Amino acid sequence: MMLLRTRKRPNHQIGVAYSWAATAKPVRRHILALAGLPPDRWESPIHSFTEAERLAMRHAVLRAITTYERALNAV
Repeated sequence: MMLLRTRKRPNHQIGVAYSWAATAKPVRRHILALAGLPPDRWESPIHSFTEAERLAMRHAVLRAITTYERALNAV
């Protein structure tokens, strides 16, 4: 039990930052535009966005995925 209490949780922030940085420029701009944020912030690191902005971006991506899946299923 003592080992479980002292165990450190993994830090996923680095992976999130790399994922955002590795995403193509047009995709980042499109996500920002769908979320209602200025698309010229595409070069900003993901951690420079507020939690509310990141939540809006997450919802924009989920809406885009749903739309893509509907179009794919129609074909």
